Amino acid sequence: MALQSFETSVRPRSAAVHAPLMPPWLRHAFRTVLHLACDAVAIIAAYALAYWVRFHWEWWMAHFPITGVVPPWSVYQRILYAAVPLWIMIFWYSSRLYHNHWMTTSDRFLQILKGCVLATAATLVATYIYSRLEYSRMMLMLAMPAAAALVTLSHALVLRFDAWMSRHESALPVLLVGGGPVADEIKARIRARHPEARIHEIAELPPAERLERLLHEQPYFELILLRSSLPHQQVLAAAEVCDGAGVAFKMVPDLLELRLGEVQMDHSLGLPAYRIQHTSMTRLNSLSKRAFDLVFSVLLLAAMSIPLALICLLIKLDSKGPVFYRQRRYGYKGRIFDAYKFRTMIVGAESKVSEMRSLNSQGAFLKVKGDPRVTRVGHWLRLFSLDEFPQFINVLRGEMSVVGPRPLATTSGELEALEREFGATARKRLNILPGITGLWQVSGRSDVSSEQRFSLDLFYIEHWSLGLDLEIIIKTVPAMLSGKGAY
Repeated sequence: MALQSFETSVRPRSAAVHAPLMPPWLRHAFRTVLHLACDAVAIIAAYALAYWVRFHWEWWMAHFPITGVVPPWSVYQRILYAAVPLWIMIFWYSSRLYHNHWMTTSDRFLQILKGCVLATAATLVATYIYSRLEYSRMMLMLAMPAAAALVTLSHALVLRFDAWMSRHESALPVLLVGGGPVADEIKARIRARHPEARIHEIAELPPAERLERLLHEQPYFELILLRSSLPHQQVLAAAEVCDGAGVAFKMVPDLLELRLGEVQMDHSLGLPAYRIQHTSMTRLNSLSKRAFDLVFSVLLLAAMSIPLALICLLIKLDSKGPVFYRQRRYGYKGRIFDAYKFRTMIVGAESKVSEMRSLNSQGAFLKVKGDPRVTRVGHWLRLFSLDEFPQFINVLRGEMSVVGPRPLATTSGELEALEREFGATARKRLNILPGITGLWQVSGRSDVSSEQRFSLDLFYIEHWSLGLDLEIIIKTVPAMLSGKGAY
């Protein structure tokens, strides 16, 4: 079986490949333990820093005075005995910090920030329940940004140390089994995040004996198997071989599998069975999502009131017509509502829709680059997605959510086109409130193909959580500022 090696320009093909300093499984375990230890130190340091700022920094004390006696540090040391394991546990289960070596710096920071928010909330709830001792809520809140900064620094130092350890050896390669466009996409993503990575590719998964010899002759960091119609026994045998060799075994599912939703183990029949949950939006989840939408929308509209008023003035000065634009959209369960946006086009732009369809190469979604109907102010509003802000009114009215699939226009034929392409599955997008932002908006915006948008929307519906909403909102900010894929 031919083994084709794809080297990057960072490492020449003639570079010597030295034996790794330690086996892959031991190196991964060492890195994980080092991460855990350094994160624990960072959390303790964050609490100590927050304590100093709250009770000993003169500037802070002048603006936020305390009543009574300053509590000794020993009082807050007691929290650390429970807080440090709690924070580490939340980092472990709510993010991929200790499991994914191929994580970009921005993704790593977002996962750390999400973990800090959840851990701080859990700590505040715990101190409220355990009310025998009085703790400064402000001090606990100050620990959150301090922990985010120090844990990020901790991970950067550990990864730098890991890179220093491997400076005398080539990076352990990734074994990619399969081919086609999906393989090309995986290679591009790995190289974009880690230019020093080496990728070996084979067309088919070899039998267990040959795979074991292959892994013995060449250590690998992980094996990525593209989904195919392989016998289950062969896949399980390959996973067992990789486990014995300390090589991570991963399978890339196809689009159909991604659309199956959350798969859970069910023992109600007395036998283990897989229960496929097509949507994660239970009644309790819907209530919590609605509460979050209301609080977030009110706070954001209040904070942005002056900039939004300025945008209204600029629209009126730039071109004739109303400030707001209303468009009929499909909402929850197919109900039609008026979605509000800042007007970004000339009056009468809808009459030229048929002329613009010939310029659209992205399927049913009618957005094209260089649209002549867009006004000067509208161009900048679209570039930074500021034209979407009036839709927070729709959120307050219960017609939309902050995060969710984009609402489809009733006049553009988008829903009908999706039904022709994806069948009855297309209407699954209507099982949840449409959103202002979503997964595909932070994955390339209008540069994402219609099929990718549809798949990302379904993935969101089937895997919803408040943590996922928070992560999407955080990623929306750099996506807006970059202007990438906006037109």
